[in-house]
Amino acid sequence: MIYGMYLSTMGALVQSHRHATIANNLANANTQGFKPDWSIFAEVPVENEFHPDRFFQWDKILMNTGGGVWNDASVTNLAPGPMRESGNPFDLALHDEPGSGQHSFFRLRPDNAGADEIYYSRDGHFIPDQDGVLRNVVGDLVLSPDGVPVNVTPPVPGSAITVRGDGVIVANNPANGGNDILGQIGVFRTADHRDMVKTGDSRFISDGARMENWQNGVMSGYLEESATNAIEEMTNMIEASRIYETNMRFLSIQDEQLGNAVSRIASRVS
Repeated sequence: MIYGMYLSTMGALVQSHRHATIANNLANANTQGFKPDWSIFAEVPVENEFHPDRFFQWDKILMNTGGGVWNDASVTNLAPGPMRESGNPFDLALHDEPGSGQHSFFRLRPDNAGADEIYYSRDGHFIPDQDGVLRNVVGDLVLSPDGVPVNVTPPVPGSAITVRGDGVIVANNPANGGNDILGQIGVFRTADHRDMVKTGDSRFISDGARMENWQNGVMSGYLEESATNAIEEMTNMIEASRIYETNMRFLSIQDEQLGNAVSRIASRVS
């Protein structure tokens, strides 16, 4: 009976954690460049398996029951979200090579931060500041492949600016009929998905992930929307809520049965 209470408690805690993860995904369903998280569960081994050196007496019922489940990890699904056309040349999205297993990111650095403090993001909504330096909406500097802030001030004011697929920023020069290269947006990609750690504001840090310079796949005039599938997440939330309620109901029943057993034992002793 006590063992059943442990299983129900663990089951409720697992679904509570899953529910919180899903709620965060839904809260960011409209956040540009957001990547949803998944809760990964692992089976808890029974005592006979967890401590085989202790020679527990083998119990067929307990071995078939198992040790329940527990939260093993939360992983981020880096699959791209849908693209939305904006028409703004500094709204940029990234197109990953299909089947490559690689996901690309823009490279950012917080203002007044050290050269080693690097963020990566799929949110390409960039804005030039008063000095022409390109930043994201929270003020991070957009970096070139060499780690230098990108300045998009054209030699001739009012020049039309475009961003090529390799991230090179070009300004039309009406004075000579040619084009001036203003800089290049740094794009890096990695296959080490589990080593990209969220830090908030659709940004990641590389926790050991190998980042490869990948100047390709830049789409100017587009933004990548949140990769959250709201319908799927709502279905998962309903499922998690029902499983949580079931575990709590089982816990209540077992608690009541335990109380009755204790009362009967006490009455017989007295």
